[in-house]
Amino acid sequence: MNKKKVVSLLLATMMLGGVLAGCATTAAAPAASAEPAKEEAAAPAAEGEAAAPAAEASGSGTPGYEGDGGEFSMYLRSTFIDWINDLEWYKVAEERTGVHVNYQRGADEEDATYPEIDQMVLSGTLTDCALAKQDQANVYGMQGAFYNLKPLIEQYAPHIQAYLADHPDYEKLITAEDGAIYGLLTENANALKSSIWFYRADHFEKAGVDPASIKNVDDLTDALRTLKEYYKDVPNYYPLNGREEVFRFITLFNCGNSADDSGVKGFYYNNVEWGFDPTAAYDMVETMKLWYDEGLINPEWVAGAFSEGDWEGAMWEGRGSISYDFYTRPATFNLAGKDYDPDYNMQILDFIADKDGNPVRQQTPTLYNEKRATVININASEETAKDIIQWIDYFYSEEGQTLANWGVEGVSYEETPEGRKFLVSYNDELAKPDGTMEWTFLSDRFTVCKPVEAEAFFSFNDPAVAEASVRLFTEENLRHGVNIIYNEEEATELATLTASLVDMSKAGMVSFITGKTELNEENWQKYVDDLKAAGYDRVIELQTEAYNNTYK
Repeated sequence: MNKKKVVSLLLATMMLGGVLAGCATTAAAPAASAEPAKEEAAAPAAEGEAAAPAAEASGSGTPGYEGDGGEFSMYLRSTFIDWINDLEWYKVAEERTGVHVNYQRGADEEDATYPEIDQMVLSGTLTDCALAKQDQANVYGMQGAFYNLKPLIEQYAPHIQAYLADHPDYEKLITAEDGAIYGLLTENANALKSSIWFYRADHFEKAGVDPASIKNVDDLTDALRTLKEYYKDVPNYYPLNGREEVFRFITLFNCGNSADDSGVKGFYYNNVEWGFDPTAAYDMVETMKLWYDEGLINPEWVAGAFSEGDWEGAMWEGRGSISYDFYTRPATFNLAGKDYDPDYNMQILDFIADKDGNPVRQQTPTLYNEKRATVININASEETAKDIIQWIDYFYSEEGQTLANWGVEGVSYEETPEGRKFLVSYNDELAKPDGTMEWTFLSDRFTVCKPVEAEAFFSFNDPAVAEASVRLFTEENLRHGVNIIYNEEEATELATLTASLVDMSKAGMVSFITGKTELNEENWQKYVDDLKAAGYDRVIELQTEAYNNTYK
């Protein structure tokens, strides 16, 4: 195939026919401005603080880097660019390699960037490379819009090549139907851990609740009741609070999705967040209805009208005591908590067992993030494509991984007889205002395509969170999501079906919880039957077929 093949007609036909699985399902947003993000100058070292190292020679003088510098453009979510611009280690990487990336700002929300990529591919205005979904990478790639990365890796990226050899399942996952590789997926740091339960320890102490007594669902409910009674005079107080997606308790009620040789259960396509099996959710709905009826859970959260900011305000202002969310949230709340209450103290609970007291494995996302595939525009020159793949390859080398996961020895970390130790404080770095240079190693954020080092990932945390991470996030406690490869036809049909069925499932459960629909066995069976009639059984069939094709 001619590398410079023009594919607008084929791609336009695909878009009109809705073939792009998991890509834009609504009209594409206008393309972002082509103006690259402004590069922040590194802040001078504070008095008594070690100065950042001088720039090392670029090109082959840097261990692990195979290239000779270069410059290219990349389309990214705007938030990712803000994070990158504040990273000390990223600036060191550019200095060491001589590579500079001109970023084009995309939408603020990650999901809004994918329709923009659709539009830019079709209009021929895409940057040299971009962060797309794997569906987009494969579909557009097979139509000639993106480079096949396989020969580039074989010729210019020895560290990526070695990674592929050591991770055959990953290579299979990113290989398209035609045998090419059009996008490199990022390792998903979120697969190393799950959400956690955390609580206002000061609230518990004042209300007389012993956190060690919360072993199962019934214990949790009793604790919520005690807290509700103690804080009954606090306006709009609900002991259990959260943000946005309320169906976070799927693990607790054994109604999460799953994929193994016995088949696929629940919504698995496109890494549906908080993937669940709606047909197995009766116990969860019944318990959440009890919480709702007794005022133990925030009703606005149940209704989907409680944003992240609303949740933060409630937890800081004392209108909530328990949450189940991202594992670093306790440290984040504690940073500003004492500005609201001198006794503010957010701590972490052990995992809670199911209603029968049986331990449950916490659901995690997949090992690779299929929403973050780095692709190279076919219209980029061969020299630019080489520069891009060598830049990525650097972060798969020992030198590059050390820099991205630990930083610079003597500045952000030190070697000790017990192993590496951070010299920078997670809380101090996190407290720096936006636009300030910082040593931050939050591998769950996209900054570059690179492997994740678990030791660094958990070590760079608030001390309490780091301790809880090591204690809680064991293989015995976690059940990792499984990446499933879908062909074009499966992906297209699943994208259509799940778009409506997921919303239909959640709306039905909310209706039961709020009492709009009476919760009884007859009405629940009708709910399940309606889902099946709308295509739920077909979703299961398609997902199981794709799983078997991927792993059998």
